[in-house]
Amino acid sequence: MSADGAGKTGVEQRLDVIIQLLGAIVTKDMSRKDAVLKLSATGLPPKEVAAVLGLTSNQVSVVLYDAKQAEAKAKKTVKAEAEPSAG
Repeated sequence: MSADGAGKTGVEQRLDVIIQLLGAIVTKDMSRKDAVLKLSATGLPPKEVAAVLGLTSNQVSVVLYDAKQAEAKAKKTVKAEAEPSAG
């Protein structure tokens, strides 16, 4: 979604507005992190998630990166707890 709608038909511009409105409704009581993760889980690319939430693509990418790192750390911790200790 471009900010100015350049090169888009009237229908495409209206769909962009609908996406933004629905995104605002779905995420209205969520933290930034939860909103980014929720919209990303729907298949929206970071650029569109950013447009819906009024963020930059970089801000969205940082939230996604941090969530991925936290998930990997949690999996590593669970795996370490499941393995019997030597001794």
